[in-house]
Amino acid sequence: MVETRAQHRRRVTSQTWGKVEGAEDVFHDIFSRLSVRSIRSFKTVNRYWHASISNKHFATKQLAQSRKKPSYIACPRAYKAMKLYLLKPGKFNYRHHATVDPPGRSADHNMHMIASFNGLVCCINQLSDENEDHQIWICNPSTEETLLLPQGRPSVWTEPSIGVAYGPDISEYKIFRIFCVGKRNAGKGDYLYECEVYSSSSGAWRGIGPVLHLPMYVCFSPHRSAHVFAGGKIYWLVSLEDPAGIMLSVDMEENFEVMELPYYSTDLRYEDRITAATYLINLGGSLSLVVLHVGYFDVWEWKEASWVLVIEDYLPFMDFCDIVLFMTSSEKEILFVTDSHLWTYHLDTRKWKKRGRPPTRFTNPAIFPFTESLLPCNGGVRLEER
Repeated sequence: MVETRAQHRRRVTSQTWGKVEGAEDVFHDIFSRLSVRSIRSFKTVNRYWHASISNKHFATKQLAQSRKKPSYIACPRAYKAMKLYLLKPGKFNYRHHATVDPPGRSADHNMHMIASFNGLVCCINQLSDENEDHQIWICNPSTEETLLLPQGRPSVWTEPSIGVAYGPDISEYKIFRIFCVGKRNAGKGDYLYECEVYSSSSGAWRGIGPVLHLPMYVCFSPHRSAHVFAGGKIYWLVSLEDPAGIMLSVDMEENFEVMELPYYSTDLRYEDRITAATYLINLGGSLSLVVLHVGYFDVWEWKEASWVLVIEDYLPFMDFCDIVLFMTSSEKEILFVTDSHLWTYHLDTRKWKKRGRPPTRFTNPAIFPFTESLLPCNGGVRLEER
């Protein structure tokens, strides 16, 4: 029987894919370059495809490929259900990516995104108006999976502070929660703070003892959630008081430290010292501090256990009509979110660019670097290694 052209094409395609499937590294390399949504749809083709792209080795390879195409994930406005958008560096066009509204969420309050890591995001929302505590969710916006963490110990009189840390192994992350357990002496404002940590490997909270300081409340970052993870440590601002403020850090081994902020002379005008508009960012893997003044800003980098002033430049905004609500960074740029626009400052060229507006007006915005991944919300601790 003479083979038709269509039959020939199907036979050659089948043989070609058979060879690809036989060479697992080639198969993984091809599929790891696809979007997460495409990869998920291919899981239903057959058992081999499902098994090949449902293990830790493939999840690691896919994440490595995704990191070559970085983006930002944005929640411009705090909704009861979180609408998340992807922003591509350079273009900054908002593309709706997912709506996060997990079942079991405390529906009376808005959800807030407080961290992004390995394709996952950490979100929080308050339990009730009478309760200082909140729910903590880990979500994968690309796969639409959500995980509600167990409730931690009650915090009295003040909101707990949250910080997210993650290790070089993609299956490892830790959530640090600093909370108030009461007063040292009745009738005095001397509060006692403790910390507990949630580990993806155990799936449970574990108390790690007293903490000297509670991270400061930042008016535009709800629930004392303003923190940054850089160089294997979480950092929170604690105080901006003269002559030098302090900050708190904790590493993956659960060791806490207190460190001072950069020194500004008390002879300077108040607006030329450390100001309330001070932000912690991860700048190319290094802890950095951005201090906004009237008309200009400073960028300090933590190098070899000391602060080094690396940038002092002008601000094209920062007046009473356009204040900074949020700040984040990527490898080569700092992204400033004001109440009406995005602004980017490129570190190499030292040039500003005014970007577009979001689909809705900025209200409690959150924007973080983001890479799509297939990682489960539990960190992949139960994924097979193969």
